Amino acid sequence: MELTVFRCTQCGTTLFPARYLCPHCGADQWAATPAGPGTVEETTVVRHRVGAQGAGDAHLASVRTAAGPVVVARLDQALQPGDIVTLALDDAMRVLAHPHAGA
Repeated sequence: MELTVFRCTQCGTTLFPARYLCPHCGADQWAATPAGPGTVEETTVVRHRVGAQGAGDAHLASVRTAAGPVVVARLDQALQPGDIVTLALDDAMRVLAHPHAGA
């Protein structure tokens, strides 16, 4: 499922996740917008996860979406800052980042 971000219909502020009210203008109307591809800004590796012993490392990244907001996403492989990724949601509604096919 494609990742969606939310644009305030009054002032144009784009956020993720959705909010009840826009923090910039106070409006409560949002338009869902595709996040588009993103650029990896920072990465980290979680090596020890409580309740997930033996599950391997979890690679995470802060990704700036083409629409503007930064999201934290799980990676299927180690990536570097500056890499272009495609963002999606899995069945558990976790944000996933995959290397962009055109990169």
